[in-house]
Amino acid sequence: MPQSLTKPVFEAMISHMPEGVLFLDAQDIIRICNPAAERIRGVVAAKVLGQSIFYLHPPPMHTRLRELLDSLKGGVVASSSRIIQVNNRYFDNSYAAIRDPQGDYLGTLLISRDITEKKRLSAENLTLKQTLTGALSEPLIAHSPGMKKVLGLAEAVAGIDSTVLVTGENGTGKERVVEVIHRLSSRRESPLVRVNCAALPENLLESELFGHCRGAFTGAVEDRKGKFELADGGTLLLDEIGELPLGSQAKLLRAIQDKAVQPVGGRKEIQVDVRIVAATNRDLAAAVADRSFREDLYYRLNVITLEVPPLRERPEDILPLAEQFLQFFARQMKRAPRTLSPQVRALLLGCSFPGNVRQLRHAMERAMALGIGEHILPDDLPADLKPASTVSAGPDFQAGHPLKAAVEHFEKAYLEQALLFAGGRRLEAASRLGISRKNLWEKMQRYGLLAIDATEG
Repeated sequence: MPQSLTKPVFEAMISHMPEGVLFLDAQDIIRICNPAAERIRGVVAAKVLGQSIFYLHPPPMHTRLRELLDSLKGGVVASSSRIIQVNNRYFDNSYAAIRDPQGDYLGTLLISRDITEKKRLSAENLTLKQTLTGALSEPLIAHSPGMKKVLGLAEAVAGIDSTVLVTGENGTGKERVVEVIHRLSSRRESPLVRVNCAALPENLLESELFGHCRGAFTGAVEDRKGKFELADGGTLLLDEIGELPLGSQAKLLRAIQDKAVQPVGGRKEIQVDVRIVAATNRDLAAAVADRSFREDLYYRLNVITLEVPPLRERPEDILPLAEQFLQFFARQMKRAPRTLSPQVRALLLGCSFPGNVRQLRHAMERAMALGIGEHILPDDLPADLKPASTVSAGPDFQAGHPLKAAVEHFEKAYLEQALLFAGGRRLEAASRLGISRKNLWEKMQRYGLLAIDATEG
């Protein structure tokens, strides 16, 4: 036998393949399981070799897998592939019938490729394209003097590459202002890439910003570009910059100053051409004073500052925004357009909106989803937008309405109000509720409150 086909060479090839390889004999017994298959499937070869392939799959999958294997054995199909999701990762699994020269079935070859990163990049590219075409956002409403001033400044700074710091309370529309700056700039044909500094664990921030090389750490199965590289030629929005851990601030400062990044696990720096725009709801000057934010990074970011006023200071924008949101949700829900009744218009103009534009948006979404008729009425609004006199002091007893359901109804409404009061910041809401952030997250998932989050500017 030629040297290239000897058993040691064959075993070495299988062992070093990046794809997960399983081979099943004619009785569906696992005979080969390479290291990549162990890693991808989370198994130990010594424990699965000699076991049936059904040992690796839960019972609900048995019927479908059995049908597939029977089709391969019977020659109905020569191969098959499908994408599966396991523990938040995606795999492209291919199945091929292996036959001898006489056509007799010998077994099935299973090859698994981890395509999680590919799907993430695909989704990210779609998001970037949508951002460039304006498909993600509604037009910026600027009827009030305060917002007209902000919009004028945004248009003025769009044509230069200076770093911009956009400040303002949560939910005021900081991201919309950043979009205006990007769309009016010479970089508008390149991506606007967002990084939510508050949403990333500190141990993943460097990889997210600068990228990583394959093998840099556990789970780094291939090279990955960071946000700086993805934004090359365009604009990089560092949202919630005030939440960036102190240990990561020095590396960010260097990347901004040198216009270069070094991927985690890499040896070479990569030159990048990005325009930096940062956004925050925090007082960074105060953060510098208490040493939770680097002074040099603060002055590097604070070249030009745009402060977006809260909604309570821009009453001229309230009704146009509400009407815009109603139109948007009518299209999204495929419902007939509805208009604001005079009573609701008066109520909205009298609200202080602690949750700002985000709170108004959620109120209009609720009104469009739950209301009936041609007009939005006061009863269609959430309790936090109604005068105290119109809010019931407590739930009324209803025959046949279980206590559990009533408690859940109250809990959902209470959580919703707490999140809106905190401007969507889960940590603050959890603290005010006296529960852990994890517990709050679980309840948000349970009641479908994930839309109330601090991901918008």
